[in-house]
Amino acid sequence: MRKYVILILSLFMICLPLYGLYYESQPKVGPIGNGVQKTPWFLIVWPIIAGLNFLVLSIIMFVKERKTH
Repeated sequence: MRKYVILILSLFMICLPLYGLYYESQPKVGPIGNGVQKTPWFLIVWPIIAGLNFLVLSIIMFVKERKTH
């Protein structure tokens, strides 16, 4: 059960910053449209790295369970 939770959350951690980049690059109209905002890259890179690490951890957990059965 734990490996499924880690898998789902790691995919969420990878997709969320990518969605943030997509949302940030969309043009905005009206009072919100102040131009492109500069986002510090560590706010994008670190969650993706952490998500990839958790993804590898969940894959390792799946492989270990398969070897025991």
